[in-house]
Amino acid sequence: MDDKKEIKAKKKSFFGMLMSMLFGERLGGKMTLMEEEQVQSPFKTIVREFFRRKLTIVGLIGFFSMLLASTIIPFFFPLNVSDTDIGQFNQPPSMNMMRIPRAIRGDIVMMSAGPGYGVGVTSDNVVHVWGTVNTVAAPLLNPPQPGRPIKHVSAGEYHALVVTEDGHVYVWGNESPAFEIANVPPEIQGRVVTATAGMRISVAITDDGQLHAWGGITLDRRDTAATGRVPRGAVPVQVEANSLTFGVLTDDGHVHVLIRTPRGIRDVPEEIQGRIIDLSMSDDNVIALLDDNTVVVWGNPINVDLYDIPAEIQGRVVNVNAGRGHFTVLLDNGSVVAWGRNEHGRTNVPNLSNVVSLEVAGDHNYAILADGSIQTWGLRGFPFGTDAQGRCVFTRLWHAGRYSLLIGMVAVMVQGTIGLLFGGLSGFYGGKVDMFLMRFAEVVSSLPFLPIALILNFRFRHVFGPIGGMMFLMAILGVLSWPGLMRLVRAQILQARGSEYVLAAQALGVKQLKLIFRHIMPNVASTAIVLLTLALATSMLTETAMSFIGFGVSEPTPTWGNMLNGANNSIVLRQQWWRWVFPAISLVTVAISINLIGDGLREATDPRAQGR
Repeated sequence: MDDKKEIKAKKKSFFGMLMSMLFGERLGGKMTLMEEEQVQSPFKTIVREFFRRKLTIVGLIGFFSMLLASTIIPFFFPLNVSDTDIGQFNQPPSMNMMRIPRAIRGDIVMMSAGPGYGVGVTSDNVVHVWGTVNTVAAPLLNPPQPGRPIKHVSAGEYHALVVTEDGHVYVWGNESPAFEIANVPPEIQGRVVTATAGMRISVAITDDGQLHAWGGITLDRRDTAATGRVPRGAVPVQVEANSLTFGVLTDDGHVHVLIRTPRGIRDVPEEIQGRIIDLSMSDDNVIALLDDNTVVVWGNPINVDLYDIPAEIQGRVVNVNAGRGHFTVLLDNGSVVAWGRNEHGRTNVPNLSNVVSLEVAGDHNYAILADGSIQTWGLRGFPFGTDAQGRCVFTRLWHAGRYSLLIGMVAVMVQGTIGLLFGGLSGFYGGKVDMFLMRFAEVVSSLPFLPIALILNFRFRHVFGPIGGMMFLMAILGVLSWPGLMRLVRAQILQARGSEYVLAAQALGVKQLKLIFRHIMPNVASTAIVLLTLALATSMLTETAMSFIGFGVSEPTPTWGNMLNGANNSIVLRQQWWRWVFPAISLVTVAISINLIGDGLREATDPRAQGR
């Protein structure tokens, strides 16, 4: 029994010794200053002094928070550099795109969806708009009130319209004179049966079966839109729009695509002409409902997901709708099915029944149920807004952070390798080696850094492609930045090579290269680490400056620098603050954090700064 107690005591003593070695303290109490100095190694002293400073802790938290966010978030929000959405450009930060006002829920009798917003008419004949729009389409949030019964509503990219029971059209939205969206032809007022709002133009069908177009296109193209592809005698009954053109369904079951557009959409399969009862259009593809309740898709063959029609829905479809990259259909049992590219959850249809109609636009989906309630799924909004190409700033910000941090780190690794190697050789060997390496360093230092970096990167980045160009930029930043580190290392080695431990190693026959990099270099590494830490922030800021003026990493690959490049005009600075505030905050946070860490390392490795 006594032996067990003795063993336990020894275990305790060993654990206490281990904790003392790691943290410089005894379990029994706090050590005196003399005891601490006897036990604690220089490395532990540096670590203790480093973590004593609150600003250093703040810097560590800031840097590693941004590093982890830039590493982890991209796995959950993948980036498609070729994906743009012109309907969502310059959207402000919001998650309210499909949030219908509580006061009108259950009272909407008709509605239409646009990119980022929705338009609904309640039972009291009042028009309501909800969601988020950019500054160009800001007037959309202030709809007119016709004061007469409404029979139809349509939401386009930048404008919307309603048609009243007596055939009048009311249009509102983008007020740019170039688009003329509000200039409804006076001769059709009082005669409109239905109308559709497109991207910049509108098309209406009047009571005599004629098409009429108005909006931001020339008169000749407007006439082409109205009559160019609809045969005489054919009566239009439905008009559908995408961002490029319009499709007209006539009473004989034929589809006619208006305005010049990619040939894939215009090539309507001949075998279905005369059998079409409903259609809807994405930007590149069309879905049509035939008289036997089956669906057919045609258009751009590159969108293979859209052609993967679920077999179980054929013969059961009663209504078709097209989004930006997906199709959503209503079945005869009141359920909903969607397929296509599942971005922003646009094909994640909830378990629904008793659906009476659908409204789909872009990445937004609305299902109106028999009890008047509305279920939504798809894109809720962009927490950091969008840029001029309709790309999510939140997603690009963290992918940009990954690239910007990578560029800075690789550049520092290149700089550190060259600086430590040349500095070590120059300081230890001296003589001609020192003279040659120092003169070479002076030549590199005399080169104007930013102009040379700009010229080299601009000249050769296209040779290597986007990824190779980014690697080339890393190499440029490292190759042009090493002379300062080389001089510092050289000076430290000149001081250290006369030390007793160096003379002892030489007396033992240690090889010179091993003596430099195994014995001397670790003793001067702390100073080099401080300089390299500060150089990381400098490299990132340099890359940002180069990308900001268009000579760094090129679009569509994001970095914080080229994200800021989009904010180089006064309109963006004043009206689209989210495009530059978030990357600027991220860059400043990382730069300040790195500098705080560097200052902490410098003070921790300098005994004179420790007050001893």
